[in-house]
Amino acid sequence: MKSKKIIILDDHTLFLKGMELILKEYCPNCDIYTYQSIKKLKHDRLNLRKFDLLVSDIELPDEDTFSFFSLLKENYPRLPILIVSMHKKNAIIKKCKAIGIEGYLLKHEDQQLTKAITTILSGKEYFSKTIVDFCKQTNNINENLSLREEEIIKLIAKGHPNQKIALILTLSVETIKTHKRNIKLKLNLKSTSDIIDFAKNNYLL
Repeated sequence: MKSKKIIILDDHTLFLKGMELILKEYCPNCDIYTYQSIKKLKHDRLNLRKFDLLVSDIELPDEDTFSFFSLLKENYPRLPILIVSMHKKNAIIKKCKAIGIEGYLLKHEDQQLTKAITTILSGKEYFSKTIVDFCKQTNNINENLSLREEEIIKLIAKGHPNQKIALILTLSVETIKTHKRNIKLKLNLKSTSDIIDFAKNNYLL
């Protein structure tokens, strides 16, 4: 691969160094810049228009990554972003796609890193098969839910009891209980805690 300028952003030192080694072996002539926080990256005042790719984790300690990525896409639309994360959550992946992020890998899929980078640098997107299959499966499940059921799921996940949900939605408590039973049946869930886990995976609460 021809010489490129690539930024790696990850707060885990070992993983950061591992990705750096993979990229240096893959592209010995590339300039690799590594950072463990958005704050340090901003501090260096790099001219991001001269960079070819940002490889980043989705969860960093010092700043909201979605806000940062949105700002990058607004100011540097030609800078592609590849997410390498441990999180396999539909809500996060959907948010990344909405922002315009070009790729998403799970951290244990590091063997796909060079393929993902080559694909993205050629102007295409790269979402690993694991991510694509997961999103299809999750979206198929979500399509079975009504808007009211999704609304109730989100309120349950926020810790509201049946009485409070009924008050918020101006429905009877019995109606809320019926919706909860239907939600469990549709999603094959057994308990309220299962509903909360589902909500955390599928919605940005």
